[in-house]
Amino acid sequence: MLRPLKRVLAKDTRAGIALAARHAGFARVRRLEDGIVSVTARVLDSSANDESWADDAASEAAEMGLGRAPASAVLSADAYQLQLVELPNVPAEELGSAVRWRIKDLIDYPLEEAVVEVFEMPPHSNAASTRTGYAVVSRDEDVLKQIDLVKQADLRMDVIDIPELCIRNIAVRLPQDQDGIAFMHLVEDCGFLTVTRRGVLYLIRRIDTGNRLLAEAAGDEFLLQERIAGIALEVQRSLDYYESHYDCRPITELVLGPGAAVDTLSAALAEQLGLTVSPFRLDDLFRMENDLSTDEQGSCLLAVGAALRSDSASQKAAQR
Repeated sequence: MLRPLKRVLAKDTRAGIALAARHAGFARVRRLEDGIVSVTARVLDSSANDESWADDAASEAAEMGLGRAPASAVLSADAYQLQLVELPNVPAEELGSAVRWRIKDLIDYPLEEAVVEVFEMPPHSNAASTRTGYAVVSRDEDVLKQIDLVKQADLRMDVIDIPELCIRNIAVRLPQDQDGIAFMHLVEDCGFLTVTRRGVLYLIRRIDTGNRLLAEAAGDEFLLQERIAGIALEVQRSLDYYESHYDCRPITELVLGPGAAVDTLSAALAEQLGLTVSPFRLDDLFRMENDLSTDEQGSCLLAVGAALRSDSASQKAAQR
């Protein structure tokens, strides 16, 4: 079905949509002939549970001209699990099935109700170490719900992605990626941390503290510093793992995705981690076709990362 569809889809353009508890981020990415990436992004302040969601989302997508672009949707953080697993020594075509059986005791619902995708991580510097990868595990019903919501927005979805890989799509475009970079982005109830180097994703970690917990602690300096210290500890553990398992040069810079917590976090994390901590704005990398506040950029970041997914990657995923 993809073949006839491709003739009518917008060339060199991809849409992204990321749903959150109280809003949705929409993005359109166009790759221009001169190598510039043009981005249009908006936030829909409406929950997918609202009665007006379908009309509001479809209207937003139409105004942005997303109807003819292939679309990547982003699973919400509570709709999937990531399990780090040892990869069995089986042919590539059998890897997915083999991993499914390995994770059956790690989930609290029947395996036949699960959707499982696997992506392999780079080999460790120790040649004797086993191959590892992440299993992305979601319930069938959660995936089908996501598909239905995107259809209501009149988008032509051809792939569902996860936040960590959307952030990777942005991090690898930063010049600091050449020597290795940590990129952290906080959403409402959690945060996502990636470590990349020269276009390769080496590490991902879910951070338990998100924007909501930081906002709740804003009036209590002791509690706020305690939660920031918890974030710093998670980042430090991740960087220690990266350096020890991949024998790479230490990471010297942490980039923070846009959002309300950036000002609070930047100085504290720089002091506790001894790193350069830099805020990121979409304007730093892309030609922005519309103005967005810092909070709006944070709400759209995952949608932009989803829309940056390469056509070859999305076609491969759609064929699975």
